[in-house]
Amino acid sequence: MRRGDGLYLRGRTWWLDFTHRGERHVARLGKNISRTGAGELARVQRGAILKGEAGIGGPKRQDLTVEKASELFLAWAERASAAAPSALIASASSDSRLHS
Repeated sequence: MRRGDGLYLRGRTWWLDFTHRGERHVARLGKNISRTGAGELARVQRGAILKGEAGIGGPKRQDLTVEKASELFLAWAERASAAAPSALIASASSDSRLHS
């Protein structure tokens, strides 16, 4: 049974299941323990994941600059132009508006 806190019991084992930054995290908390004990373990485990101490998630991504995003988009548009030639024309007109 789930109550919205990400804890659930599968067999006799408590599990923590939640998403953070679009990634799903599932952790086994323990077997033959009470729900209260599982909740305490879940708070510790969730905190470690959110702080990055658990070795899950890796380093934070850096945001792209507008120039780099434009370069990546134009490279994609050129590759896509083989399948749809109108894509290159549309990307060229949008690129000229970005650099105005």
